[in-house]
Amino acid sequence: MKTKNFLGILTIIATLLAVLIHWREYSSRDQIPLWSVFAWQLVIWMAWVLGFYLLKSVSKKTLSKKYGKWIGFFVGLVWIACHFGWFFTISANFSPYLDFPESRFGVYRYFFIFWTLIDFGLLWFVIDKLWSRQEPRDEPENPILLELTRGGKTYFVEPQQIHSLTSENYYTKISTTLGDFVMRKPLKEFHHILPAKMFRKIHRSTIVNVNYVSELAGNTSQGYELILKDGSAHKVSRSFSKEILHFFKERTH
Repeated sequence: MKTKNFLGILTIIATLLAVLIHWREYSSRDQIPLWSVFAWQLVIWMAWVLGFYLLKSVSKKTLSKKYGKWIGFFVGLVWIACHFGWFFTISANFSPYLDFPESRFGVYRYFFIFWTLIDFGLLWFVIDKLWSRQEPRDEPENPILLELTRGGKTYFVEPQQIHSLTSENYYTKISTTLGDFVMRKPLKEFHHILPAKMFRKIHRSTIVNVNYVSELAGNTSQGYELILKDGSAHKVSRSFSKEILHFFKERTH
């Protein structure tokens, strides 16, 4: 997940909470402008960017560990505790509802319910995105064969015969040594069964056989492309660029 996408999520959360709080506290609407409630919420939730970077760093270091995701969850709980401290500090000093009747630390009791649920929801969301994205797939114990059909005929194809797979709406185009096949299956189904050491996702709609790559073209500013041995070019999305560069750097001597 990109940082800018996560910032967008945090902004949406801050906006929704600001509107709900301002609407719920109808007795103070005339005294407190909506923008001040929004600014208060934005400062509270933008702190989650630090939590995102922290969990991202932990996910990279614990990827190969058996209980890596649980380590991430524990770190996330520690972060939530820190976020509560941040929430109290900001609210006790800058909340628009400071000194209002029945409020403590500039907040009302029901605020805690929303903030706690959202904190744990964000933790689950970030961990799921980070670890599922990087989680290594289990290699099949026995060699696999893919049953592909074309023109009424059935072909049995080994993974090493596949050059690339491309998503086309509800179909997947598979380029092989036997030609191209179009199968009515989503790309993710093939991603789960193909050997992880041989196949890499380089775009949300493209998987390539790394043993069939002949050239890595492009640069950081313009973007990268993988050129396969059959001459076909496949764009590497920016979200996969670092991972692909690191992968090929480790393979070369």
